[in-house]
Amino acid sequence: MMKVKIAILLLIFFSILGCRKDTPQKNNPVKESKNLSALEKLTAGNQRFLDQTSIHPHQNKESVLKNQDGQKPFAVIITCSDSRVSPEIVFDQGIGDLFVIRNAGNLISDIDMGSIEYAVEHLDTKLIVVLGHTECGAIKAYINDKDGAYKKHFNHIDNIVETISLENEEIEADKVKPKVNNYLGAIDANIKHSTKLIQENSILKEYKTKIVSMRYDVHTGKVTQL
Repeated sequence: MMKVKIAILLLIFFSILGCRKDTPQKNNPVKESKNLSALEKLTAGNQRFLDQTSIHPHQNKESVLKNQDGQKPFAVIITCSDSRVSPEIVFDQGIGDLFVIRNAGNLISDIDMGSIEYAVEHLDTKLIVVLGHTECGAIKAYINDKDGAYKKHFNHIDNIVETISLENEEIEADKVKPKVNNYLGAIDANIKHSTKLIQENSILKEYKTKIVSMRYDVHTGKVTQL
């Protein structure tokens, strides 16, 4: 009887082993990201965000302590102040990863340009991204501006509208298709204008920094490279 029990137990044991499948180990996204380029890191992060599998890297006290004596962000992000556009969230990054510059309409002033130069010259950042977005209030204000009405008010919001209206890319886009019927085109023209200003910066040219235009869709969470 004892031998029978042992035989049955062995049979059950080997049956379990035979049915068991090796479960592949999940790759570590943080470790994998070290082998990706700066642009690939952003793309992969946005995909995780879309798939609802964000890993929220470098968002802890350990990261605070690690960066307390200095920073080495792998990308500069120039984007809008819009509360729906948060680079660290939509690209699934954390403390010390991104050098973010924000203002209404992701415009490039001398101060913004100086901030970009600082990141490239002193922090050795290799990638610059101009990130515009859909439903941008600054672009809507520009589109709804009638006959240069901003000139009559002289407030700071009007300065934003005026700056956008003088962008060559906006002027050309308006010639191809009137801005009131070309909302997405106006958004992209604004993004491309800021990108061009950065590309023309002689200091940044010396460092051969990669410069990319992107658009964030507030309806889907997806970032598209232009």
